[in-house]
Amino acid sequence: MGGLRIEICEGAAPAAAVAVRMRVFVEEQGVSEAEEIDGLDPECVHFVAWQDDSAVGCARLRPLGRGRAKIERVAVLRERRTGGLGRQLMRVRLHAQTAVLGFYAKLGWRAVGDEFDEAGIPHFAMERRLG
Repeated sequence: MGGLRIEICEGAAPAAAVAVRMRVFVEEQGVSEAEEIDGLDPECVHFVAWQDDSAVGCARLRPLGRGRAKIERVAVLRERRTGGLGRQLMRVRLHAQTAVLGFYAKLGWRAVGDEFDEAGIPHFAMERRLG
């Protein structure tokens, strides 16, 4: 089995994301198709988790204005729900200057990997699981 990859798309939801959402929300959970396909997809950023050539999970990030956004439509196919895929969809990453790692740590971020140079300033990649 190949590795997992997450594809990021802006605008209209990719067909693969819609297919996952339809299986999870409409078929499994009985949400109406009209409610699931709510017309808000074009303003969102979409995340599709792929295992080999199959879409196995998705999520969308919808801007709310005033610098805020909402994570919505997080869905993982039933057969993939025990492998941590949902946790991976809820992970975000940033590059933090080494001098301010403590600030991010207080907000729940953790440094991953080795220090690197970005724009002549030492940085670390940092990750945080949402939720």
